[in-house]
Amino acid sequence: MINRWRPNAPAVLIGWCATRLLILLQVLIWADNFLPDVRLYSTWTILLSNRQFPVGDAYWQYPPGAGVLFWLSRFTGPDPVFGFVVLAFLADFALVLLLMNAGRRESGVGRFNGAWAWVIGGLAVGPVLVARFDIFPTVFAVAAVLLATKPVRSGVMAAVGALLKVWPILMLAVISRRQLPKAVIAALATGVVGVLAINAWASGGISFLGEQSSRGLQIESVGSLPYMIAGALGFEQNVVLRYGAYEFVMPGVGLIGLAITVIGLALFATIAVLRLAGRLEQTPPGDIALALILIAVATSRVFSPQYDIWIVGLGAACIADPRTRLRKVVIAVIVMSAVTSIIFPWAYGSLMETAPYAVALQVIRIVLLVGCTVVAVKSVVFTRHKVNAA
Repeated sequence: MINRWRPNAPAVLIGWCATRLLILLQVLIWADNFLPDVRLYSTWTILLSNRQFPVGDAYWQYPPGAGVLFWLSRFTGPDPVFGFVVLAFLADFALVLLLMNAGRRESGVGRFNGAWAWVIGGLAVGPVLVARFDIFPTVFAVAAVLLATKPVRSGVMAAVGALLKVWPILMLAVISRRQLPKAVIAALATGVVGVLAINAWASGGISFLGEQSSRGLQIESVGSLPYMIAGALGFEQNVVLRYGAYEFVMPGVGLIGLAITVIGLALFATIAVLRLAGRLEQTPPGDIALALILIAVATSRVFSPQYDIWIVGLGAACIADPRTRLRKVVIAVIVMSAVTSIIFPWAYGSLMETAPYAVALQVIRIVLLVGCTVVAVKSVVFTRHKVNAA
């Protein structure tokens, strides 16, 4: 086994250590820029220590499994803030090990492409990688993709990820039609047991379902781009702070939000139909996963910096498979993440004021996201695939 890991594995680990040291230094030097959300998590940790979820908190937007991880952060450091960063680095390291293990099963010089994509992509994401919660569901989503040929394990991973943040449940679509029922049953069983266990531990675990039902368009979302450009051209814009995000309150916002939501649901339904019809059996699981998360983000009313963690993680899982057709897309999303790390936090104030240079960066970010989504959807949905027998 050791010989299978040589000589590239040490280089990947050294690269991971070097890039993560840079990220840690940034977090320590600019803590006030990167750790406000983690400090908010720490207040929830105190509440969760008393076996109570933050019911009614407008900032609480996580399924019940997230509460368990926030609670655990009190045990991994001298305080919950430092403890959370430690947990995030551990999750980050677990993810690179998953990708390295996937590469070990392949042959050739590119077998660690997935691990390298995560090492480099994580650096592009920057300190947000360990200063937001999103690394944790990403680990389980990637595990679900890498275990696509083992439906029960994959279903369990997708369900655990969904207990942390709902979107990993989309990874069930990477399972072949014949094995999909096993994955769905495993996911349902895991989800039910998880919710019941967490609700027995603390009250209010499913309160997040009633929060944030009236979200508008976050200024960073795809749907907000026309308003951002208009602001850069001198037109007055109205922005308010709601649910921890800055949103446009302008004519047409509701219609645009509805339109992009409908587009997203239609694309999800199309992929689901193709899967159930057996038309995706020859499509690499990572390609499907990357297309799904790109659709989810591109058609969302929110496009926060931490969403890049989801995309880069699944991009790494995608490129770990030598059959992928989305290598250029993975490179593009890493570039997109680097642009995002410039906008947030360094140009975020200027973006709120629709300063032309900040809006130009946002245009680049959105064009890359939409372009990658179109290419990925075309590859998965509109490429002819062989229909396998059920």
